[in-house]
Amino acid sequence: MSEHAPVAAAILAGGDATDKVALAGGAPCKPLVAIEGRSLVSWVAEALAGASSVGPVVVVEGPTAPISASGVALGVPIVTAAGPSFIDTITAAAQAHPDAERLLLATGDLAMLTPAAVDGFVASCQDTHAELSYPLVHLEEFDRAFPGREKSPVRLREGRFIGANLVMISRRFILEQGPVIARTFAERKSKLGMCRIFGWGFVLRLALGRLSVADLERRASEMLGTMVQAVPTPRPEIAFDVDDADDLELARHYRRRRLEGA
Repeated sequence: MSEHAPVAAAILAGGDATDKVALAGGAPCKPLVAIEGRSLVSWVAEALAGASSVGPVVVVEGPTAPISASGVALGVPIVTAAGPSFIDTITAAAQAHPDAERLLLATGDLAMLTPAAVDGFVASCQDTHAELSYPLVHLEEFDRAFPGREKSPVRLREGRFIGANLVMISRRFILEQGPVIARTFAERKSKLGMCRIFGWGFVLRLALGRLSVADLERRASEMLGTMVQAVPTPRPEIAFDVDDADDLELARHYRRRRLEGA
């Protein structure tokens, strides 16, 4: 049995009907799109509920497409973010767990998440002093598990990695460094934006595969003003998010196979 107390968790389930996946699935927001007869967010809630490392869980809904109005039974409390932005959502998560030092955050579109994958990631973060622990999944392991779900990797000295949508973060960092988090999140998919944040030289060396996991941790810690840990993990389930209609069809395919025991 683990000597660590279970961590508080939050499922980030904002968005509205303009999202590409919501449009493809005919739902008020992406987390409510159906996969094998159940909403995306309910699959995530089930995985967290089944993880022995996880304690209380909340779902954070957006203010314009409330999940609470859908009638979907999740078995966990639902709280509403004050606004539609990412920082509004994670702030609501932190406020919902006032006694937690650290939070496990999961997006509401992790279609293939499992309790074992959650427990594995949490175990990797328990004995660190980092205020932000971010998982790295080997691209080859992800491709073997989920052929057809293409991901853009980062090439490091240790191999090619992709990021995932399950993170461990301190409550203090969320509440005190909100603007830093918001800026980094807004620029995360822009090469120019990441150059502005991390520096052109760093991004060039990253593109050329000349950096290590430790280099990535060091620079991220400098820029975010806190200790950041990159956590290589062998669990590809935590990286299967649903970004567009093609991803949705793949998620339905792999969920069906899992239910059939394939």
